[in-house]
Formats: sequence, structure tokens, C-alpha cells
Amino acid sequence: MRVEVELYRGDAHVPERRVGLIALLKAVLADELAADRRRAAFNLRFQPIEDPEDYPGPPLLKNRQSGYGYLNVMAQVEGRVIYRHPHSVKGLLGPALTALAREIDASEEYWSFRIDAPGMDDAPVRRLPPPVSGAMDVDISRSARLSFGVRPAAEPELPEFDLVESVLPPSTEDQRVTVVLAPGIERLLTRELPLSDRVEEGGFLFGKAYRRPEAEERYVVVVEHVLPAEHTGASLMHFTFTGDSFGAMSRALRDRHPGARLVGWYHTHLFPAVGRMGLSGTDIDLHRATFRRPWQVAALINYSEGNRVLRCYARSDATMEASSLWSRDDNSDRYRPAASSLGRQ
Repeated sequence: MRVEVELYRGDAHVPERRVGLIALLKAVLADELAADRRRAAFNLRFQPIEDPEDYPGPPLLKNRQSGYGYLNVMAQVEGRVIYRHPHSVKGLLGPALTALAREIDASEEYWSFRIDAPGMDDAPVRRLPPPVSGAMDVDISRSARLSFGVRPAAEPELPEFDLVESVLPPSTEDQRVTVVLAPGIERLLTRELPLSDRVEEGGFLFGKAYRRPEAEERYVVVVEHVLPAEHTGASLMHFTFTGDSFGAMSRALRDRHPGARLVGWYHTHLFPAVGRMGLSGTDIDLHRATFRRPWQVAALINYSEGNRVLRCYARSDATMEASSLWSRDDNSDRYRPAASSLGRQ
């Protein structure tokens, strides 16, 4: 069975080239294997030991399966052991992969790789965030002594939501945020949006936000567009935005969806939905720290064995609470209630 290394280009981790791992090892260990190189058979054992550091290159190289950061290499010729040694994966493959990367595109500064081998299918794969450059921390408590000031921008007042004109039936639920999925959005999120079953995915929700005229601090959010995030980090149990993620989002909002606003975000969990709160503590902290408007929502897609369950949450006084969902993907004239979730388990 062929064992391969997949090389990815850039901070978007675009697949670039696959190379045979055994051929790569024979080249890397040419001096150690000497004349027996062509006849050598390899026995490889990957160790589930974390090695999060990058290979510095240049170019910079990341192991997307850094949870399996070490391996034991044994080479034999006709049953005779000619080489046996433990290695870090990045230390062993880094020189050859960075040389290949420079050959492909000498101007690209950022690459990553993963091992495609029997037994590695369950190895945690990470989509690593790009390196940050040119950043600085600003202590706004010292803004009076800085050459510039920092203060919150004034928040424009939301328009009222007209229940009659919207063909959305009046809701009697006492919820802070009601989420309305424009036609096509339910189908996109619960069936059509490409999702990985190896790492969590996420992105942004664009649309419109309204205040309900009959109740204070009650809102209606209409989701009209879905934008998968760029420049993110992810693993089987983790998803991270970066500053570049928000920069790309702002440009897309300005250039492709004028008149819309950022109404929230979505991400996946790669296990079936449960009845209780679906968001993790990390998800809640991210939302409350980053999506600070009281009407912005966190959409969660539980994705397991091809099935998807969609739920939405909005901030409450202390944490997050489930939002009611309405959709119009059944070609009716009115939105239909979807209880607290859409999709199938």
C-alpha cells in the first residue's frame, strides 16, 4: 500500500502535491542506508506525542498532524536491520519538504503537510492558523498618553421588524433573538455547504438585524448569506478565527454584500447533537468576547456520519440560550417554525 505525504501551499492550506513517503525517506536517509538504499524495506511506527513547533525552514513548515509528532524508523534488507532510529516527524521530513516547496514556488513563505498512511486515518488533523506578522498590543487604558485615541463606535439604532410585511407569523416565545433563514439558507447549512469530517469548519453569517416593536431587547435576525472563513485554525475539537479571517470577512461584506451586516457566525462539531446546550465553554467565550452585539448569533452544526443538525444561540445575561428558528425552504409563502433545530440526526 502506498504511503504518501500531502504538501499544502499557503495559509489557506491548498493541496499542492503528493509524494511517496518511502521514496522521500530513502532520499533523506541516503547516507545512512548507503548502498542498501534501493533494497531497503521500512517499518514505521508513528508515536502519539505532541510536537507543536514548526520546522523553521525557510519556508516555514507545519505538521498538520502534530499530535503524532514522532516516529520510529526501522529499515531492513532481507530481514537484516540496517537502520533503526527515532525521529521527530518535522525534523526528519522538514529538509526535503522545504526543498520541494522552494522548487515549486520560491516566493511562498508558508507550507504545511500531513501523512496519508494506514492507521493514520484517525490521527488528529489540524488546519493551522497562519503566522501573525506586523501585530502589536495596544493598552487602551493608556490611550490618553498615546498619539491616538480609542473609543467605542456609536451603534446605529436597529429598524423595527414588521411581522406583517415579513410574512413571518408573530412569535409568542419570550426569546431574545429569533433567527429567520432566508430561502436557500436552510438547504445550504443542512445539506449543501461543503464540510470536513476531520477538522471543525466555520465562517460568518450576513444579513439583517431588527428590533421587535412589542418587546424591549428582543430581536429578529435574518440570515441571507453564508461565508466560510479564511485563514482559520482547526482540529477535530477546535476552531479558531484569526485577525486575517475578519479582514477577509470585512472585504467580502463590503464588496459582495453591500447593505448586509455581520449577524453572527457558524461552526461545526464533529459528533451527534445532544439535547442540552450544544456550545462548549470555549465557543461561549469566543462568542461573548468577539460577537458583542446582543442580536448576533452563534450557529452550531453537529456533523456526524453525513448527518447535520443546525441550532442557533444568542447571548443571555450570563451565558447563551437557544434561539427559535424559522425557515422558508419549502416554497411556501410564509416562514415555518423549526422548533430549536433543523436537519436530521
